[in-house]
Amino acid sequence: MEKKSWPGLCFLFLVLFVAQEVMVQTEAKTCENLANTYRGPCFPTGSCDDHCKNKEHLRSGRCRDDFRCWCTRNC
Repeated sequence: MEKKSWPGLCFLFLVLFVAQEVMVQTEAKTCENLANTYRGPCFPTGSCDDHCKNKEHLRSGRCRDDFRCWCTRNC
């Protein structure tokens, strides 16, 4: 009976090991959209980030080279 329990025990450990490898947490993809309600030129002072977080309830915001506010959200 002891010889039969080894393969079963090895199989159980193998299943547990594979299950741990499959449960890898991944980071969500992010997308950028032009801010809907931001008005005026955008400068890197933090106002764009505040606007996207507080007014549009998104992750973050940043000014790009075109002086417009772009908000970041999860896709």
